[in-house]
Amino acid sequence: MPILGIDYEKCNNCQICYNACTRYFRRDKEQNKMVFEDPNNLCDSCGRCIAMCKLDAIMYENIGEILTFEEVQDPSTLISYESMHKFMSAKRSIRGFKKKKVPKAVLEKVLDTMKYAPTGANIRTLRCTIISDEDKIKKLSEVVMDAIIASSNPRYSENFIKAKKRGIDTIFYNAPHVMIFHSSNPGDAMNSTIALTYGMLCAQTLGLGTCWIGLAHGVLSSNKEIREKITGIHGNVWGVIIIGYPTQIYYRVPPRPAIKTKGLDNLE
Repeated sequence: MPILGIDYEKCNNCQICYNACTRYFRRDKEQNKMVFEDPNNLCDSCGRCIAMCKLDAIMYENIGEILTFEEVQDPSTLISYESMHKFMSAKRSIRGFKKKKVPKAVLEKVLDTMKYAPTGANIRTLRCTIISDEDKIKKLSEVVMDAIIASSNPRYSENFIKAKKRGIDTIFYNAPHVMIFHSSNPGDAMNSTIALTYGMLCAQTLGLGTCWIGLAHGVLSSNKEIREKITGIHGNVWGVIIIGYPTQIYYRVPPRPAIKTKGLDNLE
């Protein structure tokens, strides 16, 4: 049980912990203090109580690193809307990479950002497998292409047959790293999408390019033999991206249609 209780030497009985979580915190009127009760060990360790307690009076263990910095109280002071809008609209899917591996420390930064992505009920079951071996990536690309060719999908089969003859990697585009996210939790179908979005935006701050590879995702999801024999993954695959140092440069943001929205015109 990561949340252990309240440090009463620090607590001023402000009850903010109760506002953060009404399930496990309550006010004991007889003792005139807040108490933490979780007899069935159902707390999901979301950490809201820790984050909202100004006096750091929540006791915990084995919950991971706790960060604090001045701007966390008002994240809008970290970056302006204009800068954020430019940064996110400049995000492109990269399909051309330098023949250069990304250092372990840099990939760790991407993964560190991903861990802060929200999940349903704060369930943290998502796992990541990184493939960096050139031959293994090539083998996986060929197997994925073969599976798609065998499916006789009119959109891809003919072009993939031509690409294979020419030795062109139309799955991973010769990227130095393939990141596969997987787990046995069906809820991670959505959780992985959010985490990967966090990771791809983080990667951009580090000078890296990324691309979501839906074709590999589809084949690995549906083909247990390929998934287990080549990647060693047991369970469901929820997302696949490639990552590396880009060779492609964009000079403008391509146009995108507005999201069709109802109810906006009723607002002032």
